[in-house]
Amino acid sequence: ISQETFKFHFKNLRYAIDRKDTFLCYEVTRKDCDSPVSLHHGVFKNKDNIHAEICFLYWFHDKVLKVLSPREEFKITWYMSWSPCFECAEQVLRFLATHHNLSLDIFSSRLYNIRDPENQQNLCRLVQEGAQVAAMDLYEFKKCWKKFVDNGGRRFRPWKKLLTNFRYQDSKLQEILRRVHLLSEEEFYSQFYNQRVKHLCYYHGMKPYLCYQLEQFNGQAPLKGCLLSEKGKQHAEILFLDKIRSMELSQVIITCYLTWSPCPNCAWQLAAFKRDRPDLILHIYTSRLYFHWKRPFQKGLCSLWQSGILVDVMDLPQFTDCWTNFVNPKRPFWPWKGLEIISRRTQRRLHRIKESWGLQDLVNDFGNLQLG
Repeated sequence: ISQETFKFHFKNLRYAIDRKDTFLCYEVTRKDCDSPVSLHHGVFKNKDNIHAEICFLYWFHDKVLKVLSPREEFKITWYMSWSPCFECAEQVLRFLATHHNLSLDIFSSRLYNIRDPENQQNLCRLVQEGAQVAAMDLYEFKKCWKKFVDNGGRRFRPWKKLLTNFRYQDSKLQEILRRVHLLSEEEFYSQFYNQRVKHLCYYHGMKPYLCYQLEQFNGQAPLKGCLLSEKGKQHAEILFLDKIRSMELSQVIITCYLTWSPCPNCAWQLAAFKRDRPDLILHIYTSRLYFHWKRPFQKGLCSLWQSGILVDVMDLPQFTDCWTNFVNPKRPFWPWKGLEIISRRTQRRLHRIKESWGLQDLVNDFGNLQLG
């Protein structure tokens, strides 16, 4: 692109006027042991109402994906004048979910329509899907200028307030991305609290959360998410199944942390999902047992064990891991009084359910098989 085009469209202003086009500078590299090998680079912009991100995806599918080996890992880097809109981010999410040997880094000069909750949500989802999303700093502008601009041998000269505007864009982006860890510290302590409450009214404030971490065998960073059941809508377990089904995974390890153990319907659907995917390893840890004295709920737990899902009660290591991955990795988890005592009581209760249904040996066999 020309120097004038770059300086006009990539200028990281707080309020950009008459800059409706999006420019996307891309580089595709193969991950080798020593250093990445550059395979393709170029520039896309909006064309006939088709956004630059979609133009790239069309090109990548038609020209590149067919010749790439699925056994090798590749990295895609985007330098964008605007961050992706909601609709484009949806397409990128589907793309990443179905191509697990690809990683994506997105550097944007400006944040597009950042007050829109849907745009904010999808930026977070991109990070949850494993993409890196960041604001362009001086280093990225220099790299872009050198690789994608017809610079005539001239060095990049930063415009006025480039660094000030970068700090503004970065602070806004980080404010949004902090929501990737969807649980606040207060929410975690109140919702994952594993002790029996004295008054029934407190149960109404205990929400059914499901935090999941998905570890793949291709070396990519784990995918994380946090789901909440809303009154009158689908349970978090069903939302989780919809999410995982859309990714078309097989050989993965998934760890789930629940505030309440699944209801019978959710348990049966989880069990059916696992039976259809024998190579998938699913661990479910729950803070509390939901209506554990009722036979249908016990039967639901049994269906989970019989399908090969490992179900257990959260103890200090699981609470700590959940805190680190979904709340605040920079601060230590401070357990509440009696956490481990109550965990052991709940574990004994769960153990009695296994024994009463004659499943203890089966559960031990599954545990030994998956540990091996």
